[in-house]
Amino acid sequence: MPELVWALVFVRALGLGAAAGVLALAVTYSGMLAKVYAEILESSDQRAADALLSGGSGRLMALSYGLLPNAAQELVSYTVYRWECAIRASVVMGFVGAGGLGQLMDQAMKLLNGGEAATILLVFLLLVLLADALSARLRKMLD
Repeated sequence: MPELVWALVFVRALGLGAAAGVLALAVTYSGMLAKVYAEILESSDQRAADALLSGGSGRLMALSYGLLPNAAQELVSYTVYRWECAIRASVVMGFVGAGGLGQLMDQAMKLLNGGEAATILLVFLLLVLLADALSARLRKMLD
């Protein structure tokens, strides 16, 4: 289910505020990330993990030293991408009362406060640019 639907459910259950937005994002993105992480790890080269398992190491060691080094760049890239998506979704969810930048933007627009709305848009843009720069830097470090 989309995060907006979860936000409406949590706003109804918990009332207006940031808790509903945080829970909506957590439910949506934790399930999505778990599914994609599993697919990334399944599609990566399994030989190192199989060698570790046949050598007697545990599953956690095989994951840590056999699978993660090969898939780390893709995992980090996807994680930061989803973080950027969550930032954008939080703005939209604020318009339904789930807190965050969207709620501040909604209030500023209702009060016809253009300066405050522009500042919030600038902060939103900076957050998205920060996520993009972080993704590029992490991918470069893992290369």
